[in-house]
Amino acid sequence: MSSAAVADRYATALIDLGQEQGLTDTFAQDLKRFSAVLDNEELLAALSHPAFGLDERTAVLNQVLEFVPMHKHAANFLRLVLEKGRFQNIPTIIAAYNRRADALAGRVRAVVTTATPLTPELETEVATALAAATSKTVLIQSKVDPLIIGGVIAEVEGRVIDASLRTRMLKLRQALLNASPDLAAEA
Repeated sequence: MSSAAVADRYATALIDLGQEQGLTDTFAQDLKRFSAVLDNEELLAALSHPAFGLDERTAVLNQVLEFVPMHKHAANFLRLVLEKGRFQNIPTIIAAYNRRADALAGRVRAVVTTATPLTPELETEVATALAAATSKTVLIQSKVDPLIIGGVIAEVEGRVIDASLRTRMLKLRQALLNASPDLAAEA
């Protein structure tokens, strides 16, 4: 079974439990906190590696869970994923869970890239504009890329809205290169 299929199956199971218990957003927050710990690639590798016995991996996971506040159902879900030998898929499972939870709540995530960090006011303004365009609540993940010079690039629901100064300048350059030589001579 493909990694995406495994992720969808496990995410669906947790979403179903979350809906049944009214804990969908609680689980999402729990998984977000756990994801932050998993940014340590060595931890994910240790929890996924079959060279370590299940008891050893379970002990490591339980130690981590002592430091990550989490609902008991979410913690048990992580233990189940570990027990079933699917822990290498946990980042994909968490991403699939977030997509499903967002869809249920009418939310969408947007990656917004700017040349300088967004101020809270500007972030709110961008979120409001994207919410009007998508008819959904927008959660923004900010990125900074000085190469765009100015403006903004927003990636939301598989679409890219590029209002960066760099892109405008590249389009202007291309238009000038494509202009008729006769027009250039007349100028």
